[in-house]
Amino acid sequence: MQSGFRANHSCQTALTALIDKWLKAIDDGDLVGAVFLDLAKAFDLLNHELLIQKLNKYKLAYTSLRWFTSYLADRYQKVSISNTLSDVQKQKTGVPQGSVLGPVLFLIFINDLPLSNPNHNTDLFADDSTISVIGQNKSCISQKLNTVLQDIFRWCDDNKMA
Repeated sequence: MQSGFRANHSCQTALTALIDKWLKAIDDGDLVGAVFLDLAKAFDLLNHELLIQKLNKYKLAYTSLRWFTSYLADRYQKVSISNTLSDVQKQKTGVPQGSVLGPVLFLIFINDLPLSNPNHNTDLFADDSTISVIGQNKSCISQKLNTVLQDIFRWCDDNKMA
């Protein structure tokens, strides 16, 4: 479940839900393992073409898809440090940070990350993810975590986030 950028959700509510799941598993006599994932520069790496494909998959109207394509295209940036400006650079990836749409577009983009490992519990908070596995012994946990990592690497590769 995604808890970032949502009303009535916070880091605290996300952690509480996560810990509750883990404690229930431990109370049932199981072990818990987890992968904590922080997608570095995630907002900057977001591939525009893949985002438009995902919006299309969610059945956005053609005119809306065209608007988003235009919104993301032909963006430029420059950086100012101590009154010194960098050269202008074209932005070929990423969502506009500081915009209202940036976080929403990012959430849409990573919405299918939990589908990369449907047999495990995936909790999202903005660009941070926790994938939990439950098992009866360390060997089982280790095997499941290795599978989770392979699935995450595949998702990152498929979505050009690496």
